Amino acid sequence: MRSFWNKVAGLLLLGALAVPAQAQDNATHYSNGKILLKQERYELAMAELLPLTSRESPYAPEASYLYALAALKNNKPDQAYEMLLQLQNQQPKWAGMADADYLLANTLFEQGDYARALSKLQELKGSTLESDAEGLKRYYLNKLNDKAAFTRLQQQFSSDKTVAQVYADKLLNGWYRPQDRQTLENIVSRFNLDRNRHLSKEALNSQGFNVALLLPFQLQQAPSVTARKSQFVTDMYAGMRLALDSLQQQGIHLNLFTYDTGADTMSVKRVLELPEMKQMSLVVGPIYKSTAKVAARFATQNQVNVINPLSQDLEMAYGNEHVFLFESSVATQARQAAAYAYQQFSPKTAIIVYENAKDDTTFASHYRKQFIKLGGKVKVYKKISSGQTTATATLFNSLDLKDVGHLAVFSDKMTAAVNAISLIQGKAATMPLITYEKWLDINQISLRQLDNLEIYFISPKYIDRQRPATAWFRKKYLSSYNLPPSVYAYAGFEMLYYFGTMLQQYGAQFNQQLNSAGIQSGVFYPGIGYTSASDRQHVQPDNQYVPITKLENLQLIVVNPVF
Repeated sequence: MRSFWNKVAGLLLLGALAVPAQAQDNATHYSNGKILLKQERYELAMAELLPLTSRESPYAPEASYLYALAALKNNKPDQAYEMLLQLQNQQPKWAGMADADYLLANTLFEQGDYARALSKLQELKGSTLESDAEGLKRYYLNKLNDKAAFTRLQQQFSSDKTVAQVYADKLLNGWYRPQDRQTLENIVSRFNLDRNRHLSKEALNSQGFNVALLLPFQLQQAPSVTARKSQFVTDMYAGMRLALDSLQQQGIHLNLFTYDTGADTMSVKRVLELPEMKQMSLVVGPIYKSTAKVAARFATQNQVNVINPLSQDLEMAYGNEHVFLFESSVATQARQAAAYAYQQFSPKTAIIVYENAKDDTTFASHYRKQFIKLGGKVKVYKKISSGQTTATATLFNSLDLKDVGHLAVFSDKMTAAVNAISLIQGKAATMPLITYEKWLDINQISLRQLDNLEIYFISPKYIDRQRPATAWFRKKYLSSYNLPPSVYAYAGFEMLYYFGTMLQQYGAQFNQQLNSAGIQSGVFYPGIGYTSASDRQHVQPDNQYVPITKLENLQLIVVNPVF
C-alpha cells in the first residue's frame, strides 16, 4: 500500500495556493486541518476541513480529498465515500483526481464492496499510481477469506492477474479441492504462473489446515499422576481424533500438531516461539488463565486465531479479535438466561438469591443488570451462605412471592436448592424458577420433584442424547477406547468439528466471517455461534448460544431452540 504521507505530500505539491488577505480564515482552517491530519487527530481535522469543501471554496478539491482521507483513517468509510463522490461530481477536472480515485477504491474495500473497488483501480492503469493500485489490491484481496465471494470476483475479473494470483495462492493455502483443478490449471496457463509451485503432485497433496494443540498432557509426570490430573485432556483429545476422521470423510483435511503445555508461562512461550507456529491456521489452547496473555500476544502478532476449549472466563479473550472461548462465558450465560426469563415470564419482576461465592456473585450481578436493562424489576436481591442452614432457611421463608414473575437462585448447594423448592411448593407451585443445571445432580431432590415444578435450568454443556449423531459417537468412542465418552470427549469432538468447518468455509481468518455464520446447530450441541440475537453484526469472543432446559416427563428438553 502507498505511504500515507507520501500521498499527501504528492497532493500538496500540485501547487501552493495563494491566500489573499480576505481569505485568512480559510487558510487557517486549511493549515490546521493538514496539521491535525498529520498528528492523527482525525476528528478535529475533519471539523477544520469540512467548511472548505463546498463548491465555492478555492480550497474545495484539496480540502475534500484531505477530509475523505481523515474520515477513512477515522474508521468512517461512509463519510469518506460521500465526500469523494461530491469531489468527483463538483471537481471532475481536478489535477489530483487520480489520487481521489485511489482513495475511493481504498474506501470501497473498507466498505466490503470489492467488485467496485477493483473496477475503480482498473481506471488507474497506465497512470503513475498503477503500481500503488496493484499493492492496494493485493493487500485487500489477501484479507478476503470467503472462498465463495472470492470465486465470484475471480470470475468477474478473470483478466486481472493479481486477482488470479492471490486466488491461486489461497487455493494452495487451504481452499483447494479436487473440483478446483480445472480453474487452477486455467489460471496457471493464462498468466504463466509457476506450474511446479501450483500444480505439482506434492503441492496439491499437501493441502490441509495445520492446527496446533497446546494442552496439559502432563507427559513428564508418572502415569498414575497423569491419569488422575489429565483425564479431561485425554478425553477431549480422543474426541478431537474422532472429529478429525469425520472431517476427513467430508474432504476437510486438518493436520494436528500436539504440544504438551501446562500452566507454566515460559513453556507456553517457548512453544509459541517455534518457527512452525506461525504457519498454523489455528491454535487450540493453552487452557490456563496464567498463560492467556502469552497466547493473546501471539494471536495478535501473527494474525492466528486461538481457541480456549474450556474456559468460561471472558477475560481470557476480551479485547482480542483473534482469541475465542469455545464455551459460553459466565457473563453470557447470565445475560442469555435473563433475556429468556424476561421474554417468557410474567409479570416482569424477579427475586434473585445467590450464593456467597465469587462465581455465583458474578453470575447474579450480570443476570440482574441484564434483566433491569431489558425493562424488568428486581424486587429482592439477596446473598446467602448455605453453610449457615438456619439463616438460609429463614431467608427463603421470608420471601414474599406476591406479584413476582419468577425466582432465580444461583447456588449449586443442596441447602439452597431444597429451601427454594420447599418455598415454591408451599407458596407458588406454578411460579417459574431458573437456576443451574447442577441441581439435577443433587441426590436429595428427585427428578420427579423437579419435573412437577416450573424449574428451568441454565445448561451450557447440554448434549442432545436423542440425536442419532450422539448415539453414533457413543458407539464409536466405546469401540475405540473401551470407555463411554465424558462431557470433555463430546466437547473435543464438537469444537474441532465446528472450527474445522469454519476453516474450510472461510479460511484461517474465519474470525472475520463468524457474523455471517451466525448461530447454527452443532453435532451434539443445540447451538454454536459468535453473534447474539440483539447484535448480529458484531462478532463476540465466546459462544453466544446458551441452552435453557426443562424436565418434561423426566426428559430434559431445550426450551429455547436455535430454530
